[in-house]
Amino acid sequence: MNGTLPNIYSYNDFRKYLDDYQKARKASDRRFTKSAFSKMLQLPNTRSYINDVLKGKRVTVTFIERFIKAFRFSKDEAHYFRALVHYNQATTPQERELYFDRLITLNKTPRKILDNDFVEYYRHWYNSCIRALLEFYDFTDNYTALARKIIPPVPIKDIKKSIALLKRLKMIKPDKNGFLRPTENAISSPDFMHNEIIRNYQLQYLTTSITTVANAGTLPHLISTNTFGVSVKGYKRIQKIVERFRSQVRSAIHKDTDAVDRVYHMNLILSPLSK
Repeated sequence: MNGTLPNIYSYNDFRKYLDDYQKARKASDRRFTKSAFSKMLQLPNTRSYINDVLKGKRVTVTFIERFIKAFRFSKDEAHYFRALVHYNQATTPQERELYFDRLITLNKTPRKILDNDFVEYYRHWYNSCIRALLEFYDFTDNYTALARKIIPPVPIKDIKKSIALLKRLKMIKPDKNGFLRPTENAISSPDFMHNEIIRNYQLQYLTTSITTVANAGTLPHLISTNTFGVSVKGYKRIQKIVERFRSQVRSAIHKDTDAVDRVYHMNLILSPLSK
């Protein structure tokens, strides 16, 4: 690719890449409009297709290949672009994880290589759960007993991998009695795809929450659902209220001086149901 054009490996959103590519081309050639871009894709002289894709229109396999040809991608770049489109258009958490793994493997930009342990920590919801659980649960090497404490169930082989990962990240270490306890260490966040890693992590916890709530039985839990209409100003006020509530929760956790005896995960979601 021309050095003045955007590097596909720097993107985690193919639509953003399309937009930047068109603008970069137009900067050096004013004739390269969205209509000209469409002609490269063997379409009529119209800008509507590019505009529709940038607004969220799904790109078919046929047009993925047309984009690749238009961009004159190398073989490796083409593999990355295909995975990126499929990732952005995935409709299930399983699909997203599959194509996200491919993106990590296919990324060829050295400065963008993700720390494998960082990716692994956020890949599975139970890593943070186990870390929190070890704050009060006396664990040395009885993985079966530890597994009984986790909801929903996690295979013992995965718990063993999680403990090994937490040790490697120095997020847990033995206390004076030999029990593994959380340290104050936090893992750093790489720039590339940081938001995508966290989004996958959040999707995992949402899926886990559904299972937990469905099988909660007599375990204490709190669920509240509200659907409402609101103005832009009202929405911004609600945002501030949510942020204030999160701060209050963090403060309550910090001031909790009683012995910790359970682990909870809290999802706060304010999501649109209309455009």
